[in-house]
Amino acid sequence: MTLLSTAYGLSKGFAMESAILILTAFNLTNGMGRLVSGYFSDKIGRNRIMSMTFLAAGIAYFILPWADGLAACAFLAATVGFAFGTLFSVSAPLVADCFGLKHFGAIFGLSFAAYGFIAGPLGPALSGYLLDVTGDNFFLVFLYLGIFFFISSFCVRFVVPPRQSHAEDKSKAEAVM
Repeated sequence: MTLLSTAYGLSKGFAMESAILILTAFNLTNGMGRLVSGYFSDKIGRNRIMSMTFLAAGIAYFILPWADGLAACAFLAATVGFAFGTLFSVSAPLVADCFGLKHFGAIFGLSFAAYGFIAGPLGPALSGYLLDVTGDNFFLVFLYLGIFFFISSFCVRFVVPPRQSHAEDKSKAEAVM
């Protein structure tokens, strides 16, 4: 969305100054989402907050092609930005919950390597190709991005940290006392 925001705004007929507001909304909630999602992931669970924000972003992407006003476009982009902030703030603690801290660096590095080396280049390249083929029609771009967010929303529900045995819980409780 970072690369698409202003082009999308311009395709909707907004002036450059207004189109930049869509990018600004995305970036502000991307940053704020990291703080808010991090806090709520401790309260309601990492899987739940990730699933809810990814679902909201998928819905936002599906609505974006039909959004008319600048406020609606900015709000929907902000929803996607919040989900990105959630991804970056909650994935590390989720990996730590699932695998512990002993090999955290390697495991977290591998999980984000897929993002950086596969999704990072593929997403903008595929989006650009689809925009070129369709004459700057954002429908297919937002459709595939929304589908990926829906898949992510569903899949993250099944990421479950290993359950500690009762003996481990008891020994940890005794160690704290």
